[in-house]
Amino acid sequence: MLAAAAEAFCATGYFAASVEDIASSAGISRMTFYRHFSGKSALARELFRLNVEASMPRILEITRYARLDRSIIKTWIGTLFEEDRKSGQLLRVFIQANAQEPDFTADAHGFLGNLIVELGKYLPAFAIDPVADRKAWLEAWLIIYEILDQSNHAARGAGIADDPLVLEILADRFLSFVEGGNVAQKTYPVLIYDNDADTDA
Repeated sequence: MLAAAAEAFCATGYFAASVEDIASSAGISRMTFYRHFSGKSALARELFRLNVEASMPRILEITRYARLDRSIIKTWIGTLFEEDRKSGQLLRVFIQANAQEPDFTADAHGFLGNLIVELGKYLPAFAIDPVADRKAWLEAWLIIYEILDQSNHAARGAGIADDPLVLEILADRFLSFVEGGNVAQKTYPVLIYDNDADTDA
């Protein structure tokens, strides 16, 4: 049923796929469908949970290193981007479901919170009490959200995520957070076009 749902969602989008489509594709009746899931939203949320479960080891891969540097973090983020590109259609489905189903937002927030807790077991900067140090916790939440959000955009070829400088900037931000903001300000190459280059001074 989950495989049929993923196929239907990816083929027509979350909005267009119906319970009837999914049940028919899975070779089951509507009654059987509703024995397992309360509706299309519950099924999509289960797909999201399984996707999160599969992605967690990749995200936590950064905790394997005894010492982090910019190149390690950049490679790690680049790997996340590449893995998300493989499931770009399904990520698009989750975005559509999130727009229509309020429970998706709660699920995503819960995932980010759990991820910070897991990172905190290995990286001291993420070992934060969300109540006692709310500002630091929100900073942690935002840096992880930004990485995963841009990875999602890269998977769909949307926004600025495909610009190579995005990896550089995200790596710097993550490293700065992990090192308590002690990373020197980085500069990035900027192309400057001189419109007066061919004119006389």
